[in-house]
Amino acid sequence: MSISLSSEVSPGLAVSSAEKPVRMLDGFPWISAIVLYTLSWGWSLLRPNTMYWDDWSFYFRQPIGNARNVYIQMGRPLWEGLVEIALLQVGTWAVCVATFILFFSTGILLFCILKTFVVISIAKLRLITFIFLTAPVNHARVAITIFAYSLAYFLFFAGCLILVRYKSTKSFVLACVILFLSFKTHSFLSFSLLPFLHFAWLNKTELLDFKKLNHRHLQIAGIATLPVLYVILRSIFWSPNESWQDYQKPTSAGLMTGLWPILIGLFAGLIVVTRIRRKKFVHQGLILFVIGFLITALALFPYFLAELYVGYAGRPAYVTVFEFRADWRSRHQLLMPLGLALSVVGLNELLKWKGKNIVVSAVLIISVVLNMFWGSQYFLQSHKQEQLVELLKSTKGNLVIASVGDSTLRFNGRENDFRDYEWRGFMTLAGISTERPGCEALPDGSVVVLKSNKSYVKALLSRDLGLYFDVTPCSEVLAQNG
Repeated sequence: MSISLSSEVSPGLAVSSAEKPVRMLDGFPWISAIVLYTLSWGWSLLRPNTMYWDDWSFYFRQPIGNARNVYIQMGRPLWEGLVEIALLQVGTWAVCVATFILFFSTGILLFCILKTFVVISIAKLRLITFIFLTAPVNHARVAITIFAYSLAYFLFFAGCLILVRYKSTKSFVLACVILFLSFKTHSFLSFSLLPFLHFAWLNKTELLDFKKLNHRHLQIAGIATLPVLYVILRSIFWSPNESWQDYQKPTSAGLMTGLWPILIGLFAGLIVVTRIRRKKFVHQGLILFVIGFLITALALFPYFLAELYVGYAGRPAYVTVFEFRADWRSRHQLLMPLGLALSVVGLNELLKWKGKNIVVSAVLIISVVLNMFWGSQYFLQSHKQEQLVELLKSTKGNLVIASVGDSTLRFNGRENDFRDYEWRGFMTLAGISTERPGCEALPDGSVVVLKSNKSYVKALLSRDLGLYFDVTPCSEVLAQNG
């Protein structure tokens, strides 16, 4: 597969809307993109009926509409969960397949959006698309409960494409409606700054004509109003109930954490703009890198703002964004791929040696390898859950479980820990009591710890995880504790 890139350098970025919409997909790297994307994310298709994480709470032996009711209580809009319910009528696998298609389709949308920037060559657009599709983030997408975020992701970029590629009033209204629907994932409220700025740049000539009010002024005002309108309507019609009032609530500490990367990016951007205005040479790679950094900072801002990254185990919040053992926190990386893609390609241009894409090639290889490794972990977790149920069945009538533990996290995607409701689901399927009150409340019971006699590689090759329980009677535990 070819990912060659021309070496021309432009002093700045310009935008053109002259290209006909029917040619939007000319130059899209179908074969390379499909291969890289499938290697990265195709693992989920091997076991598409698996439930992970919150799925066990929202969907296990629950009515199909149960999850939507929970979403409404959380303060999500009334249209939340409707597509998910329709897919679940077909089967859990339909949600898995839809997620796989949605993220790849979003890569296509991005390619078409960025094609309006005519100084970005097709070769660069392909590289940006590759990184966008394979960035090793948001592996939580495998869970059914994350489908709402995945759909919002697609809707946002679909709305952006219609907004910047089509000129009619009907297309503008359609774009605004689609963007508004995407706000059901609240991080898009701040991310809507991107289509606002893109639209303003495309129509800057008309917008800078202040002699008379024209329809472009009304349109830009309408785009700016969308997130405000959503917040107002949410407070009136679908505000969260009392138990969810503090969820995603901004904090002053979170504000400072989120602002620092943006301020750093703005300072770098100011330097670039100043040099351009003074007609000094600015490498296009530097422009792309700075823009990418700013977009990445904006992508993380709402998650920092609500302290969803709080610095686990004493580590700074910035570090926990990129930690390998992310549990299910990788869902907070939903908006990162665009900024990462631009930054990597920009850095690639800056560090190009003999016309070779050293940075992009290295990042692509690392990204695909990481995605394959973490994807294989979810694949093994799917097998692990089935084998764990069988192991729990073998305890029926033999011992009473006072508490359970798991020392086989290497078989869990991003090394996530099983929650209490997951254990209840496994034990329910095994037909044993789900009560685990602990040794003090159940001195005749036992502490069981899940272990394995297989390495990760052997387990992956054989799909036999070698699971067993290490059993310690509560009497011994209580004696040790004095």
